[in-house]
Amino acid sequence: MNVLLLCTACGRPLSEPLRLLPELPARPEYDGRKNSDGSHRAPSTVPRGTYAVDPEPSGAPFVPHPDPEWAGAAVPGVSMSDPDGDGFLMSAGPRDTLVVHREDTVGFLASNPAVEEIGCCGSPGLEGPNRVCPGCGAEVATLFADCSGPFETHFLPDAVRVTPV
Repeated sequence: MNVLLLCTACGRPLSEPLRLLPELPARPEYDGRKNSDGSHRAPSTVPRGTYAVDPEPSGAPFVPHPDPEWAGAAVPGVSMSDPDGDGFLMSAGPRDTLVVHREDTVGFLASNPAVEEIGCCGSPGLEGPNRVCPGCGAEVATLFADCSGPFETHFLPDAVRVTPV
């Protein structure tokens, strides 16, 4: 069944029609070579026209991992060194974000004016929700669009309502 993601604050559509996947696919491997569009972005975890629930924490805030040997991903596909200590940071962000292919949100979201992020290829998603509803300005998602990880959007679970088309 196809659904739309709607802003819980104002009811505005935030995506193209989507179909729920039974689980989040494994993060895709990326060799760092240029894509056919000239970008260096890794592919999205989910294909166009689909979404999945990510049970793991996603994005900001970030906290030191208790095991200094751990080197997992703090944001999708990216390990981040702890600038204030030994070891790495891990995400303490929201769980159960809705992962959507970036192309399924084009024209439906606006940049968050309160978040200024600079990455070499796009927004890295390190500062928290960087996408807002263009209708009411509510923070609704984080776009991960830097070359360091998958090119995808993670919707905050409480910011969107899933509605059948």
